[in-house]
Amino acid sequence: MRTTDAAVRLAPDLDLERLVRSGLITTSFAPVVDLDTDAVVAHRVFHTSAEIDSFEMDDFVAVRRAVRESPLAGDFDSSLRAIALREAQRLELPANNRLLLTTEPQSLVTVEDRTGEPDRSAILHLHPERIAMAPAMTLRSVRQARSLGWGIGMSSIGMDLTTTAFLPLVNPSVVMLHREVLRIEDAAHIAELIRLLHAHVERTDAIIVADGITTDADVRLARAMGARFGTGTHFGAPSRTPTPVDATREDPIAAHFTRNLPAQGTPFTIAQSLRRDPMVMDADMLDAQLRSLEERTLTAGRSAVVIGVFAGLDELPATTLDRYTRIADTAGYTVMLSNGFDSPPVPAAWGGAVDTSDPLGEEYASIMVGPDWSGMTVAKRRPAPGPDGRTEFDVHVTTERYACVDAARSVMSRIRALR
Repeated sequence: MRTTDAAVRLAPDLDLERLVRSGLITTSFAPVVDLDTDAVVAHRVFHTSAEIDSFEMDDFVAVRRAVRESPLAGDFDSSLRAIALREAQRLELPANNRLLLTTEPQSLVTVEDRTGEPDRSAILHLHPERIAMAPAMTLRSVRQARSLGWGIGMSSIGMDLTTTAFLPLVNPSVVMLHREVLRIEDAAHIAELIRLLHAHVERTDAIIVADGITTDADVRLARAMGARFGTGTHFGAPSRTPTPVDATREDPIAAHFTRNLPAQGTPFTIAQSLRRDPMVMDADMLDAQLRSLEERTLTAGRSAVVIGVFAGLDELPATTLDRYTRIADTAGYTVMLSNGFDSPPVPAAWGGAVDTSDPLGEEYASIMVGPDWSGMTVAKRRPAPGPDGRTEFDVHVTTERYACVDAARSVMSRIRALR
């Protein structure tokens, strides 16, 4: 029996397995529109229970919550993705009607080969909090999905500036704003968000999609923020029978620079690839160099990922602990790794174990990556002492964007889960 009872819509104990196995999942499609031309360029996919007649966003939220909280999240998410693709095929939606699918990182390992389909005809949208829960798996799986013809997007961006921190590491071609961003009245927050978003757009030619558009005023605000594309009830409610649309003359994401490289190596080997001779420093000079960048990160804000690598140290100086305590209070994500400790000595920081055979355990590094700025200092102890018998280090200092991003990805790929 179908129902529209609100209590059923929001049932916390939604039996997702029953709905999937019984074929009681329905797929709705919402238009994504070019705000300049009103042309439909894609459809956003929503899954709800077929036991409820009309679409409500709360229904979709309940289904996604059930997926996230299930120990079978990857399997359920893969099933929902397959249901959506089959439904799009049944409705004879042409391949140019790009699909935007909400996705859990656990299901990326099971994506199908779409290299025979038009480039990135389906975009898998990841939530930043879900990326943080499993960075190593996510970064590896994102590369695999791209190599199989899928596009990668990120959604729910902007309510908290921390949600922008993974933009450089994931490099989404589509950045979808949180549906409440257009309701934010804090002008300073909006200004900072615009700056961070457009730093990503300028470097990669990604596109911004404003969600939650309900009025002409929302359209104007979205355009003022630099979002060329939008979705929301202003353009029509999600429908189970969307109207196929012709391809636009311009592919919105054709220019996006994917740079789908594996997350491998260490910060030091990545810095070596810049083909610059390292500087040779003693311990005091190296400490000052690392400290200089770490102090700079204190002003980076919630959009930054800050990484400290401490070779095999099992204890850190009090000044370093104090500095990273302050960094962890201000940065979006602070990561501390050493061959000498499994848990970071700063409670608010994130971390993981470094295997004794991992060459990362021989390096010292400070890395900062944000949508608008990046920097890295990385060092490795020289095998022989200097002329005066003091320990010396080969040191690389760089703000080269992709070297910093690749170094951060190489470290994050070693972390099974943040927290």
